[in-house]
Amino acid sequence: MGPEKRALRTLAIRLRELRYKRGWSQEELADRMDSDRTYISDMERGLRNPSLKTLARLASTLRTTIGNLCDP
Repeated sequence: MGPEKRALRTLAIRLRELRYKRGWSQEELADRMDSDRTYISDMERGLRNPSLKTLARLASTLRTTIGNLCDP
């Protein structure tokens, strides 16, 4: 597995963990960050490579840092 795939997998796992920890559905997270539920689903499955802007919005919504989202 290459570094990009590993990074997307790490993000997928952390995103799901943090969302579950807050008790939010994918739809609730999407609503809170003014996004679409399918985009959240795709990120959680490692199918999307979000922009830095999206990562910042995601981290802010989940009350964490970009580093925490991406650090294995």
